[in-house]
Amino acid sequence: MIYSNIKVEQINDNYEVVEDYGEILSKNEVKDILLKHFKKTVYKNGCLYGEKSDIKYCIYFKNISYLGTPHPFFKKRIQIGDNFKEIYKQNEKYGIKTLLIGVYKYKKTLLFVDFDTTKYVTNKSHNSSAHVYTIDLKNGLVFGVFQKEDIKGNLITVFTANNVEKYLESKLIGEVDLRLGFITILDDFYASLSKHWFGIEAYQEMITAHFNNAFQPEWPGFYHEFKLDTYIKEHPDASADIQYKQNKGAGEIDLDLFFPKVNTYGDLKAHSNDSSGIQGNDWNTIMRVLEKDSIYYIVLNHDTEKDFNHKNEVTIFWNTKLGKKNLLSYANKMKHSVKLTSYCILEINKFNKQYLDVFHQGHNSDGSPRNPKIKISNKNISNFLIHQWHFNAD
Repeated sequence: MIYSNIKVEQINDNYEVVEDYGEILSKNEVKDILLKHFKKTVYKNGCLYGEKSDIKYCIYFKNISYLGTPHPFFKKRIQIGDNFKEIYKQNEKYGIKTLLIGVYKYKKTLLFVDFDTTKYVTNKSHNSSAHVYTIDLKNGLVFGVFQKEDIKGNLITVFTANNVEKYLESKLIGEVDLRLGFITILDDFYASLSKHWFGIEAYQEMITAHFNNAFQPEWPGFYHEFKLDTYIKEHPDASADIQYKQNKGAGEIDLDLFFPKVNTYGDLKAHSNDSSGIQGNDWNTIMRVLEKDSIYYIVLNHDTEKDFNHKNEVTIFWNTKLGKKNLLSYANKMKHSVKLTSYCILEINKFNKQYLDVFHQGHNSDGSPRNPKIKISNKNISNFLIHQWHFNAD
């Protein structure tokens, strides 16, 4: 084993992110690790071959390592050799399922990463890379098995040596759901939503239900909260995994969600796809929470239609309900409708908070500066992303 020549982010066995030199394993070292932990496999023609429940599989394996400068320190990869497609096609001919596995080792930490072959086998380039991020490795070690779709739509699964059999059952047999409990609930919630929201209909629904934020001008975000609150009330078992708390007392943390089983706070966001990043909560509040806990942002992504392109009908409805004389107040900012495209879960923790940006809000009407908020820029979102789900296209 040799070491990289630059210190980048590594995961130690205390679940901490540290900066250190990476361990670069030889092919024989990776092979020996896999033979030890994937039972009843044999090494042949550069790959490992095994069988589970009468399903034959082949492990095409690589070492996980840092890409090198100028890439961010939270990004690692495996290099997929130009023989991968040939091996895949040969295995397919004989009914053998090809698995693409990366091995990450840092001192006592050992993790395996499955890169779903669906996209890589159709990739036009021969010598391509598959990426994994610090957040993925950390969660794989914490939860034992962690699965997500990355920002480019590639499915990756990170698992420990103790969870090899669980991974194989899910991968080969398909009877094991590897999602975390609250993610299963959120997927079900978003699947139940209408894909197209209209401002007047949303206001009417919230007003009828006496939702206390029914008259907020930025209605998509509050309608998002209203719908999740309604869903949890209609599915009481969900509260064991996710809780919505809107009305907070003095001194309480100003975040709307709590995830009891992982002891983590969170918040809901509605995010327009044409923005440069995701704006979060008060900077000081977030930093205070991160001293002890992580934070999950549940972000609903959407395309937006402005109301001024639709004769200001939502603006007029809203101002009329509020009894305002100026029926075009807020007309330049009011949204007419939104089309939901996806939702994602972002995890902010004490290790990746260094990649947050400061969003300065300007000044209050009396001239005093407003407290800054956090912002997650699009360029760094991969090291916060732990899950995403797409609405079906029309």
